[in-house]
Amino acid sequence: MKFTLLTMILSVLLSTAGSSQNKFELIVERKLSSSNCTMGYLIADGEVICYSLELPWKDNLNNISCIPVGTYNGILRYDKTDKWRIQLENVPNRTGVQVHMGNYTKQTEGCILVGADAKVDNCSVLNSSTAYSKLKDAFYGTDNPNSTPNKKITITFK
Repeated sequence: MKFTLLTMILSVLLSTAGSSQNKFELIVERKLSSSNCTMGYLIADGEVICYSLELPWKDNLNNISCIPVGTYNGILRYDKTDKWRIQLENVPNRTGVQVHMGNYTKQTEGCILVGADAKVDNCSVLNSSTAYSKLKDAFYGTDNPNSTPNKKITITFK
């Protein structure tokens, strides 16, 4: 009886751990909204990995507004100069919304910029390439991937 119960518990724990490897969950936890920008933290699988920077909220207008609150699926893109991006799918009335490198809101048209440091007074994130590397490492589980894992990507904006 004890062996059977222990086997069942281990089976449930292992199946739960395996399913989390098939998901990559990002959360953009917004902390500051002003007329100039929206700033917060990017959380990957429960761990804060960097700061986030977006345009201010302007009624979800294409190219000039931050993303509406909600959860979106993501896909990987390898066709830009940085050779790796996460693109959001099904953002209402928007296309091409991505997570990418950049330091200032003038470097985005409705996307999410990431940085290892932030300056609230001038709406900027710094050391974007460092934060971007942390994001890629969080997705792949290594800084030197040799294949792309089959993970479902979700991005939730709060």
